[in-house]
Amino acid sequence: MSNLTFGIYEKYGVSYKTMTLTDGEYALTITPEKGGMATSFTKNGEEYLWLRDKNYESTDRPRCGVPILFPNCGKPDGGVHHFAGADYPMEVHGFADLLPWQVSKATDTAVELTLTPNGLTKFVYPFDFKLTMRYTLDGNRAGLALTVQNTGDKVLPYSVGFHPYFAASKLDNVSFAIDAATCSENAKGEQPAAPETITLTRKPGSADSIRLLTGVKSPMRLEDIVSGHKVEVAFDEPNFGNGVLWQQDAESFVCMEPWNGWANSVNEPGKHEELNPGESKTFAWSIAID
Repeated sequence: MSNLTFGIYEKYGVSYKTMTLTDGEYALTITPEKGGMATSFTKNGEEYLWLRDKNYESTDRPRCGVPILFPNCGKPDGGVHHFAGADYPMEVHGFADLLPWQVSKATDTAVELTLTPNGLTKFVYPFDFKLTMRYTLDGNRAGLALTVQNTGDKVLPYSVGFHPYFAASKLDNVSFAIDAATCSENAKGEQPAAPETITLTRKPGSADSIRLLTGVKSPMRLEDIVSGHKVEVAFDEPNFGNGVLWQQDAESFVCMEPWNGWANSVNEPGKHEELNPGESKTFAWSIAID
C-alpha cells in the first residue's frame, strides 16, 4: 500500500515542489512544475532513472526523468504542423514537457496532474484540450496514464509518447529483450524486419545511437549487467505500437520509450490520433524495476 509525502528540490537557487509515492522499499517522485514528469524511481534509495541536475534546473527541454510527449513525438518535417491551411511552428516532442502542470488530486494511492491550453500552446497548437496525467505505485511497478480530452469544437489531432531516461553504467553493459516487427535508424522509407536480438550500438564518430521500432510487443525489457538494474516497460499495445531506443554523447543513460506516432505523424492522414469534440482517450503504461 503506497503513501504520499511532499518535499522540495532545491539546488543552485532553483526550487521545485515534489510529491513522492512510497510503497515499501520503492519510491516514485513526481515534479508537477517540471513538465508534470516523474523525476525519480528508487529501490532502497538506489536511483533507476537518470536526472541531469543542470538540465533539470534550467528552462531547456528536460533530457532526464520521464518527459511526456504531446501533441507530437519527435519533430515534424520543417518544424511545422499544418492545420486548416496554416503552418504552426512545433519543437521536438511538443510542449507538454516544457510547461508546469496543476495538481488536481494527491492521495496515498494516486497523484493526478492536469494541463490545459494557454497563450503559448494556442500559438503553436490552435486547439482546446485537457491532459490528465495519473501516477500510481504498486510495489516495484509505477503506473503512468495520460488521458487526452477534446474540450473544443473541432477535431483534435495529436500523437503521444513518453521518453523515460534509465540510468546505465555504460551502453555496452546494457542488453534488451524486445519483440518488434521492424527496427531501423530512420522512420522514413521501407522499414527492415527487426533482428531476433535488438541491440543499441554506437557508430564510430556518432554522437548518439537510435533504434526506431514498429509492431512492438509488450513488455520491453533492459538489463544492465554491471549495475544489476532490470527495467520493464509494459503498455497497452493498441495504443503504443512504436518504440524508441536512444542514447546520447556517452551519457550514463539509456532511453526505452513507448510512442504511438513518429515525428511527422500529426501531418499525415491516418497516422495520428483524432478526438471528436467531447471525446477522450487514455494511454496507460508502466515501469517496473528490480
